[in-house]
Parts: sequence; structure tokens; C-alpha cells
Amino acid sequence: MNNRRLLYLALIVATLSIGVVIGTIVSGGAKAGEQKPAPLIIPDPVSLSNAFAQIAAQLDSAVVNISTESTVEVPSRGRGRGGRTPQNNDPFGFFDFFGNPDGGPQRATGVGTGFIVDKAGYILTNKHVVDKANKIMVRLDDKTDYAAKVIGSDEETDVAVLKIDVGRDLPTAKLGNSDPVKVGDWVLAIGSPFSFDHTVTAGIVSAKGRESSDRTRLGSSFQSFIQTDAAINPGNSGGPLVNMAGEVIGINTAIISETQQFSGLGFALPSNTAIKIYNQLIQHGKVTRGGIGISYRDEPALMRAFGVKEGVVVQDVTPGKPAAKAGVRPGDIILQIDGKRTPSGSALLEIVANEPIGKTVQVKINRDGREMTVPITIDDRANVMPEETAGRGGSPDTPDQGSEASLGLRVSPITQDQVRRFGLQSTDGVMVTAVERGSVADEAGLDQGWIIRQLIAGTQRVEIRNMEDFRRAEKMLRSGPDFAFMVLRPDPRTNSYTTAFVPFRIP
Repeated sequence: MNNRRLLYLALIVATLSIGVVIGTIVSGGAKAGEQKPAPLIIPDPVSLSNAFAQIAAQLDSAVVNISTESTVEVPSRGRGRGGRTPQNNDPFGFFDFFGNPDGGPQRATGVGTGFIVDKAGYILTNKHVVDKANKIMVRLDDKTDYAAKVIGSDEETDVAVLKIDVGRDLPTAKLGNSDPVKVGDWVLAIGSPFSFDHTVTAGIVSAKGRESSDRTRLGSSFQSFIQTDAAINPGNSGGPLVNMAGEVIGINTAIISETQQFSGLGFALPSNTAIKIYNQLIQHGKVTRGGIGISYRDEPALMRAFGVKEGVVVQDVTPGKPAAKAGVRPGDIILQIDGKRTPSGSALLEIVANEPIGKTVQVKINRDGREMTVPITIDDRANVMPEETAGRGGSPDTPDQGSEASLGLRVSPITQDQVRRFGLQSTDGVMVTAVERGSVADEAGLDQGWIIRQLIAGTQRVEIRNMEDFRRAEKMLRSGPDFAFMVLRPDPRTNSYTTAFVPFRIP
């Protein structure tokens, strides 16, 4: 009996021991499988320096210096100012005109950079480097000079393609893919700052997708820049911005500086944009872009007023053009084009501009809270843009008959005389006759002579045909949420009134 008990006890102890061993193995295995963050690898200075040197040597023979001569009309500056030859030592457009007392035509010189992209002698640079030049000379790394001709240029992206005939194959720079570029990536800028050929500076990508705004006025609607802190100075224009694989990811195009010299804010046009422009210029000598005939706005306050998180609000529709023919209306919100999201005006512009002329695209819109899809046929953008014409003035002369203290504006009914004078379709709406400085209306940008036609509050649309409608609409206003007015405003380009949307918020 005692032996049997001892046997049972021994079996229990053995079982527990095996369990402990198994548990230890399982526990150890679980710990071994835990994900740990990858170690941060920082290249040593010697390796980084060697990489910079290798890239610089690799690109050196493909980067060229560009010098230009042009004739400019210099106004008389009066006696005692002295005269000297105007110079454009920056192709960023910083002309230094001093003129002579008599004024008149003067010889101007400029310097910039370019890089060879085809062994036959095709060169990419900025349009402003060679714009209006009578003579363009390209200097290779062996100090030989060749006359260049402009194959084509594009004002919107500031890209130009030059051609030199050398009689032999030339070394080329490899164009890379600018889309995967990340903020923090090392880059090199190569160019001719202040005429110092083949100067190499290093820095990082500071930001991506930098676009023009009222504050920066950085570029056109078709320019979305890579920002870098690699030193860029007058003369760097048109030179390459290069990644650590030795590939060109951008064309150095602009700087922002109070001194017109390097201040850490340089901007390069992405290579993917430049490639598209280059191909069109080589094939056709010009750039063709698609258009549908609308104007639009996309700021967050307006989107909130419409009660949507994303999209582009159609402000105005050009009569007789593709969007108008498809039934698109002011106030429609464009959400997608052929399944591609349009979260911003720049995204919409890029999609439409890159579509072939004559192609029909499916445009998904939100209209008063309902989604629908309409087919629109792409036209040449040059055919759908309104012509520039002299605008006509005309201040309202109807006595004020209404005032909204919370908005800080005064309005009046539309008269038949104003309908005739301003070419309006009807007397619907109320005309802004005064805007109080510093008021909500003033901050929103409302101006005298504008006509208010509608109040937008999320999915609600309150039509404003007269003073009574306006007073009814103003009772809906309260602090907090975003609202918007649909207005008609004088457009000097079309010599008529055009539709616009003005977001505002009551504090």
C-alpha cells in the first residue's frame, strides 16, 4: 500500500515537472516572437560624404551652364542715376535694372542651369531662364560653348526644352520617380549660382506638395513643388535636384527670400511633372491640357458649410462648355472623376488636365446632399477658359433697405434698372450696398455691388429672391457652424456677373 502511494506521488511530481518545462518553453517562445522596432541606422559621415562625391561626379558632365542675352526696354531714371548694363544674374526673375538717363533699349544678360536628358543634346531647364532671349549659349563641363534653340516651353509649369548640336553622344542625367520621395530624404542641388559652374549643395526634402497661395504666390495652379533646404541661389534655376540614387527628382525653380538669396526655402518642380511636359514639348512643341469649363473652390470652411468632408465646390459654369452641356450647376460638389478622388482643387485640376481631349469621363457629384454621376467630355483647356476682357464698374445706387448687424453688411433689392445696366437675368437676390470694415462680411470677402442669391447651411439651401427672403435667412444664422452665401460678383474677365460661394462663420 505504501509502495502504491509512493508510486502515485512520484507520478504527480513527474507530471508537474513536465508541465513546468513545457510552460517555460512556450513562454520563452512567445517572448522570442515579439516584434521589436527596427534599429535606427545612421550613416557615418565618411560613407555619406563618399555617396555625395560619387553622385556629384556621376551628374557633373550632364549638368550645363546656360547664358542668355536679350534686349529690354528700360525707362528713363533721370539724371544723376548713372547707367550700367542691366543684368539678370538670377533666372528666378530678379532683374537688376539701373537704366541710363535716356532710357530706351538695353542689353540684358542672364545665367541659369540645365541638364541633358537625351544623348542627342536635349536639355531640360526653366522657361524663365531663356524667356525672351535673343541668344542662348550652353556651356558643357569641358568648357565648350554651343548655341541652343528652344524646342518648346510651358508657361504654367515654367519648363523649357533646349537643343544643342554637338556631333556626338552626350552624357545624360537619369530622370527618377518623384512620387516616392519622402520628407527627410537627402538631396543634392547642382547648378551655377552667381555664375559659379557645377556647384553642389546638400540638404533634405523639407516638404512635398507646396502650392501657391495668396500668402506665398509660389507658382501657378499646375505647380506643386518639392521644398528643400539645399542651398539654391540666383543661377540655380533649371538645375537638377538629385536623390541618393543619383536620379533627378526635380527641377530647381524658385526660392522665397527677403534678400533674393538663399534662406533655406528652395522649391523644385517634381520630375514626374517635368517628364509629362517634356514628352509633349518634344512630340508637339506645345502642351495641351484638358478642361471642362468650371471655376471652383475647396477650402475647408466652405466644405463644412456644405456639410461634406471632401470634394470641390463648383463655383461657376461656363455656358456652352463641357460641364454646362452635362448639366453641372454652381453648388455641385465634385467627388470623383472616373473613380479617382478629388479631395482638392489641385487634384481635380491635375486629373482633368491630364485627360486626352475628346475623352468622356464619369464625374461623381454631390447635389444638395444627393450623389449622382454625369458624363463630361474633355475639351482643350484653351477653349474653355474665359477670355480676358476689361471689366465694367458700377456701384449700386439703390437706397439701403436692410441691415444685418451680426454680418456687418447692408443690402437692398435689385431694381429693373440694375437688371438692364448689369445684364442680369432677373431681379432675384439682394445687392450688397455697404460692408463694415472688420465685420464678418468683410472678413469673408463680401464686397459692395455683389448680389446674394442663396444661403447654404449643410444640406439646406435657402433661396434669397428679395429682402423678405434675406431676413428669413439671416434668422437661421447662429454662432458656431459654418455657413456660405451663393453670390453673383462682377467678373472683369467676362464683363458680366459670375457665380461664387463665400463661406463665413458668426463668432
